[in-house]
Amino acid sequence: MAAPTSAPPNQKRDYADIAKAIVSSEAFWPGVVILVGLVTSFWWLIVSLNKLYFGSSQDGYYSHGPLIPIISGIIISRNWKRIKDIPVKPFWPALVLLLPVLYLARASQIVDIQFLTSILLVAAVGLSIWFVAGGRWFVALLAPTLYLLFGLPIFTSIVEIYTNPLQVLSTSVSVSILRALGFQALQTDATTVYLDHFTLSVEVPCSGLKLVIAVSAFMTFFVLVGRLNWWKNLIMLSSVIPLCLFINGLRIALIGIVGDTYGADAGHQFHDYSGYITLVVCFIILFKLARLLGWKD
Repeated sequence: MAAPTSAPPNQKRDYADIAKAIVSSEAFWPGVVILVGLVTSFWWLIVSLNKLYFGSSQDGYYSHGPLIPIISGIIISRNWKRIKDIPVKPFWPALVLLLPVLYLARASQIVDIQFLTSILLVAAVGLSIWFVAGGRWFVALLAPTLYLLFGLPIFTSIVEIYTNPLQVLSTSVSVSILRALGFQALQTDATTVYLDHFTLSVEVPCSGLKLVIAVSAFMTFFVLVGRLNWWKNLIMLSSVIPLCLFINGLRIALIGIVGDTYGADAGHQFHDYSGYITLVVCFIILFKLARLLGWKD
């Protein structure tokens, strides 16, 4: 495998230009003040993301979370040549909308409603851009701002409600994969699979619907930066559910293989970290699909 290479010189120059433009902008110091206010107002949510992303109970649901701000920054950098010359014109009336959002954030913290707080955080980021830089900057940065929602806990309730159908389908896909690889897999009910030395019980956290969020996040990234025709974008977006079923079924099958081959403890340990592996596989598949459809960058 080829050794990783550093970013090309022109890309480094782009990042340097972005950093220089941000620091020299008249909106820089107002932006710093606003940033401090946002961090203070939403600190409890920001702190909770560490457990959401890396805690033992997250089961791969938000394994992609740490990548979301980075990907959002990449989306901005790829459009920087188009937006860098937009004049900075602070829009002070946006403060009238921003202050109530910050007040509601405090209220949502008291009652611990992460869904509402997540929406308010993204709204506050958008209004802050409008306040310190103006409406044209707000529009130009709207897509990467909304993209931050993929890394915030706004989908949990939906997942818990609609998880069962994909839970059953993912189990069936894993059984098909195991049998194709030569393992004796006996599916005794909708979500239980017996192997020779290991039993797979596909619970709600492994349903596959949770993976839809990560796949949708990566897919949206390719759609935003790929600039493909609308029908090619439609193909990519419509592949989310089938790809999730395959990837999640593969993950469950791999857990079964590890558990059946190396013991139950190994299977359970692999379960805790396999979400990261399947995300990497998923990203590679999405990249190949985008290339196949004509993405050149």
